[in-house]
Amino acid sequence: MKFKGIRVKIFRSMIIVVILPLSITSAIIAYQISRDMKEDIQFAKTRTEQGMKDTMEQYFQSLYETAYQIYSNPDLIQSLTNNTAYLPNESRTYDNVRDIKEFFLSVYNNSRVKDIVGMYLINVDDEAVGNFFPSLYPRLTSEYIQNLLLESKESEGEPTILLNYNSMYSEPVIQYLYPVNSMGKRTGLLVIDMRESYFRELIEKYNDFYNGSIALTNQSGEIAYHTDFTKVGSIYSAEELQGDPIILEVPLGTEGWTLHYNFYADPEVILFRNGVIGVLILSGVLVLVFSYSLSYSMTKPIVSMYRKMGRIQIGDYSVRIDTVTNDEIGYLGKQFNKMVDTIQQLIDHELKLQLTNQESQIKALQAQISPHFLFNTLQTMSSIAQVNDVPDLKLICQSLSNMYRYNMNIRNEWVQVKDELMHIRNYMVIINKRYPESIRIRFQMDSSTRNLSIPKLILQPIVENSVEHGLIPLLQGKKLLKIFAKVNREDGILYLYVLDNGVGLTTEQLENVQFSLGRENLFERANSSIGLHNVHSRIQLICGVLYGIRVYSKNGKGTCIELSLPLKEVSP
Repeated sequence: MKFKGIRVKIFRSMIIVVILPLSITSAIIAYQISRDMKEDIQFAKTRTEQGMKDTMEQYFQSLYETAYQIYSNPDLIQSLTNNTAYLPNESRTYDNVRDIKEFFLSVYNNSRVKDIVGMYLINVDDEAVGNFFPSLYPRLTSEYIQNLLLESKESEGEPTILLNYNSMYSEPVIQYLYPVNSMGKRTGLLVIDMRESYFRELIEKYNDFYNGSIALTNQSGEIAYHTDFTKVGSIYSAEELQGDPIILEVPLGTEGWTLHYNFYADPEVILFRNGVIGVLILSGVLVLVFSYSLSYSMTKPIVSMYRKMGRIQIGDYSVRIDTVTNDEIGYLGKQFNKMVDTIQQLIDHELKLQLTNQESQIKALQAQISPHFLFNTLQTMSSIAQVNDVPDLKLICQSLSNMYRYNMNIRNEWVQVKDELMHIRNYMVIINKRYPESIRIRFQMDSSTRNLSIPKLILQPIVENSVEHGLIPLLQGKKLLKIFAKVNREDGILYLYVLDNGVGLTTEQLENVQFSLGRENLFERANSSIGLHNVHSRIQLICGVLYGIRVYSKNGKGTCIELSLPLKEVSP
């Protein structure tokens, strides 16, 4: 025997027991962290592609719808087209001025666009022909107007959005440039200025991830909006981002505009993941050291015990193990010493045991001879009764001999129901000859049920118990014993019922009988329930604990014994 192999096995087992759970736990944690990071990316993607994008497009759509209201006044558009809106001494001039002011007031009060700081209308001569400033009245210079017209011209007649961080309002604003056209001809430019803070608040609420930044670029790649406003006006480049960011890009409905969202993995999550890896490595090293030390200390006393066992094999039963510890190994040594003492006692009593076995075999042979002798004697008595014309004696002897012949057939543990019923008929013949008042017995079951298999000798003790304790003590009335069956093929159960109209049991007696069926010591039971207990125990031993006996009884009415058995067809 190689003890190094035992130590290696113990060492390997201990490593597996400790390292495997650690590895599984670490894998679960790593998987959870990876899944959480993927979920964060997916969540950010969803918020960017749906929430942030929809918010921006709704904001731009609100700007467009607000500016488009200018077409609700055809006279104003016609005046801008003819450039005659402000000729002196004309009533129409007054109407157009009033229409422009009403348009600006309507936009300011009713539009979905919030935080408007200024609105003005520029005609084809590049002059401001109307304006509206709710709080601060800035100075519109020619240079300022020319810059706006240049930006509008570069957009090729499409509405333009500008983010101006050096505006005339002394605060960042968003400028919406809306070209006004009539019959395909440019007639003016509507400018709506809004605070950039409202737009920033509207967009930055989606920036929930670590070190995230939102950028909005136009068709030329120039940054029109950025979380870091110092980067506005520069060309966007994802390659300039530091580290390993997660980059999301979503094209907007506005032609040529793109939404960029960049963020980084949370460093606390990365630190936690690295910590898990470090703990796993450290735990692995500690497990290796302690496992080797423990396996060596465990196998050392086992090696000593193995050597002592070798001496026992050659007949030296004087060896003992010196126990110096109080742990399980020390306890094992004490038990080893007790085992050696027991072996010595067994050797001393071996001869006595052999003699006892021989005596038991002799008694077993005698037990087999007695039934055969009694069966042969009953057959002789039956023949004598027939010769001497004593039919009752012949019937009793014949019935009793049939019962003994049925009992002596010990090879078959399972019999057909019809064989068990025939055995009960023989028993009832003897009972009806024994007592002058006959007991009627009735069998109710079809041929298919009679051919089912049941354990042998389970009905006769029940019938005997019903006769002795239920029907014979009945002083008045007809004595009836009924045996019938029910088959539950769905559950695979055969129910046999033995029903009598005898004296029945009191509530206390019924409780005692039912209680006794669950007890293990037969001698602690009342005599009336010994037969029931024997049958109940035998059914459970043969068929399983799901089957057995149930007792139902009413005092003065009778008793019903229910036997539940597995549904078993006769083997071919």
